[in-house]
Amino acid sequence: MNINKILAEGENIVYRPKLHWFAYFNLAKLVRNLTTTIFLSDRRFFHGHGLLRRHTHEMVVGKIETINVTESLVGRIFGYGTVFVSGTGAGSITMRFIRKPFELQRQIRSIQS
Repeated sequence: MNINKILAEGENIVYRPKLHWFAYFNLAKLVRNLTTTIFLSDRRFFHGHGLLRRHTHEMVVGKIETINVTESLVGRIFGYGTVFVSGTGAGSITMRFIRKPFELQRQIRSIQS
């Protein structure tokens, strides 16, 4: 997906989280992960996925309340985890197999400051 079509005028990307290579083991997950777009801009957090049907979630950075990170033992060894972002009145976004999940958490918190 072309991120430039998603960004508003004057909006700048601050961080682009990456999926860990573990996310590509299953064919269905492979297609989903190859069509996944995740970015953090100076205004919002965006997560979109899908080939035939596109599902997008976005959250204004100022509305993010909670960022939970879960790492299994294997995830800790190989450096990936699940990131759960929830906001005030904005719902929640769950992302699995995020490479360096605590870096994503740190980047979101640094923009909120």
